[in-house]
Amino acid sequence: KLQSADMSIDELREAVLKQPSLLQYSVESTLRPKLNFFVNELRISESFYICRMIKSAPAVMGLSLTSNLRPKVASIMHRCALGSQEVGYILSTSPQTLLLSQKNKIEPTLKFLAETLSLREPRELGEFVLKAPHVMRQGLVTSLAKKMDMLADYDNNNERRSREVAVAIVRKNPALLVASNTVLENRIGRIPEDVDLATWLLPSNKGRGRDIRQVATEVINGDPILASPDDGGDVASVVGSLTKIYPNLEFAAQELGVTELDVRKACEKRIPVEGNYLCALADYPLISRKPPKAETPSRKRIIPVSIFCSGGIYPSDSVGVARGQSRTGGLAIQVFTDSSHDRTEFLREFSIAAKSCFGIRVPIGKDEDDGSKLVAVFPLVNPSRNRCELFSCSGALRILEAFLKTKMKDEGTLYDVKIYTDANSYTWNLVKSKERLLELGSYFTSQDLDKMGTSHSVNIDILLPLARTFSCLNNGHVEPLESPHRTLDNAKVEFVHSMDGVSPDRMGLGYVNGLKRQATFAAMWQFNRERSLVS
Repeated sequence: KLQSADMSIDELREAVLKQPSLLQYSVESTLRPKLNFFVNELRISESFYICRMIKSAPAVMGLSLTSNLRPKVASIMHRCALGSQEVGYILSTSPQTLLLSQKNKIEPTLKFLAETLSLREPRELGEFVLKAPHVMRQGLVTSLAKKMDMLADYDNNNERRSREVAVAIVRKNPALLVASNTVLENRIGRIPEDVDLATWLLPSNKGRGRDIRQVATEVINGDPILASPDDGGDVASVVGSLTKIYPNLEFAAQELGVTELDVRKACEKRIPVEGNYLCALADYPLISRKPPKAETPSRKRIIPVSIFCSGGIYPSDSVGVARGQSRTGGLAIQVFTDSSHDRTEFLREFSIAAKSCFGIRVPIGKDEDDGSKLVAVFPLVNPSRNRCELFSCSGALRILEAFLKTKMKDEGTLYDVKIYTDANSYTWNLVKSKERLLELGSYFTSQDLDKMGTSHSVNIDILLPLARTFSCLNNGHVEPLESPHRTLDNAKVEFVHSMDGVSPDRMGLGYVNGLKRQATFAAMWQFNRERSLVS
């Protein structure tokens, strides 16, 4: 199946042993489109590098092109001001980057590098990553931040000066960030007395592989064009699904069989071309088919509310866990608000609402029990990572609905709520589009939702209640009399990814990871409880 990648039998064997499901993939619908993507969109022309990608990261061949691979590539292109061919160079050098989570790993790492190294222009960040293609695979706290601390701590007489020196050293030699902590520590320890740190750590040409300069000369100029099957009702829906990445306007026109003017008009006016909607990469975060509604000035008091949620399973999904083994799930939810109102009373009422929504709750320490946090057991059948993460979002909405119902008489207050989820791409793609959730929420039964297509039939027992509650909280529709929900007009709610809500440092990442650990602990607690190991 993979012979068109010019792989030898030994290389095929190595890839299949790593990813046996390669033999199950369809040639025409799965494997060949991936190879075409590498060659035609990422411009990886040499079969040696395609072969290495498949051999090093065979799981890439099973990822979705439209909802996984292309969005990751487009995100790197946009944040780093790189062409598709330059991103192809990065990925062919470090294929495992495509296996990383876009929201939980790739984007936070790029944000950390830009802020820490003062790379103010996207192109500066792009040129840095081109010199160290493996950098996005490094741990933010355990690797990147630790290496920066090593360099800054070498001369700690002047903290600010030391940090500036560390930044200058890394910008001159990006490869330092992809060396192991031990290697960098040993290298710093061997510095001669008569040599300063910056000189000692200058880059060396020894062992250099492909020449970046050659890649730069082959880059196709012009703003890349993205194609999406979605009509761009809002930003999130376009970002999550891409059917093609064209190098520039000219390429898009040639492949689509239209003029460059037609492509430009299609981008500006959101006119479909062969079933797809086009946009320029420069407009990637600003796409909107419908102009935003002008909000009328409100005299209501606005109370900001942030809810973080996470889901976990036990045992984890890993090669060391036998398929078919029973699992349990858990979730952790925590709410934050400001001091513009009675925060203590707010947390007390929110805690009451949370306890009314969940039966089996996991005990938490007294020092953490201020009413802001709930750790509970996943109560439905078939716990999986996707279902638990989706249910944590649904659970946050349920608690919020129960709380807001007690505030219906307070007509002078509007709760501005952001629900932060650390979910993977499956759940994030379902909840990130406010307009799409409102549309899903307008369907009152699973039969009605099924009519929208098979893509929403999986986990419909969680997705439909989630969408219904979301729509009610955003005053999205009128509920039938027999419905347990009631449309509320005292809040506006949206989902945000957790990595967009915290700073990419030890504190921010530590909080998100800590909440995930509590959700996983809840799953483990229930796992042991079911086996009578916990009373």
